[in-house]
Amino acid sequence: MIYYFIYETTNLINGKKYRGIHKTSNINDGYLGSGVAFENAVIKYGKQNFVREIIEFCSSYDELIELEKYYVNDEWVRDHSNYNLKTGGQSAGILSDESKKKISETLKRKYDNGEIDRREGIQPYLTTEEINNKISRTLKERYSKEEHHSKGSIPWNKGKIGLQEAWNKGIKTGPQSDEVKEKKSKTLKERYSKEEHHSKGRIPWNKGKKESQVAWNKGKIMKKSKCKYCDKEMDILNLNKYHNDNCKLKPLQD
Repeated sequence: MIYYFIYETTNLINGKKYRGIHKTSNINDGYLGSGVAFENAVIKYGKQNFVREIIEFCSSYDELIELEKYYVNDEWVRDHSNYNLKTGGQSAGILSDESKKKISETLKRKYDNGEIDRREGIQPYLTTEEINNKISRTLKERYSKEEHHSKGSIPWNKGKIGLQEAWNKGIKTGPQSDEVKEKKSKTLKERYSKEEHHSKGRIPWNKGKKESQVAWNKGKIMKKSKCKYCDKEMDILNLNKYHNDNCKLKPLQD
């Protein structure tokens, strides 16, 4: 079974949030989110300090994309208390008439039932306070049965107030010193005195050429195709590189 849902991931250290969409065959796959700002935060704080909550399930990917526009709108993106850098619904392909009709009927039903606020486009019962309370209850229940992962450890910022200085502040960067260059040269000479250089015998592609070169595909019309998992359309080279078997929405293999 494939699950489609909109989720919200919260940083348990500073409370910042990230909203996104996910398609998976394993609802407990541990996926937290993506995006430059969010991924940097995960690296900094560690996965163990983030918790994901499912906001709403959808019946199709097209519906998921459409509803993302309401959960990740301009107001949400402008709020500095979250990691989202762009509004939702931007990765959608061309929707079929059947999908549009289904999405329209779903939204009308939610509007009529009061599940979605017409003014804000978000579910009023999923307020920040209620989500925080839900997370709090979940963590209290979890750590009533097991020991907290950071129990006994001293926080790196204990006793510190305000923003901390960058670890590399005052460190000068720039051209390599003669000492560093000499050390690198010595290392390479020693290595290739024992083994053959990987490019020995090859003719450089730019040998005899001056200035910048014209791209091999300049003026050519590249054949385009759609990803079999998310319907994103692009040229074949990039499609195989970033989509198809490498697509983030590819169902996980059981």
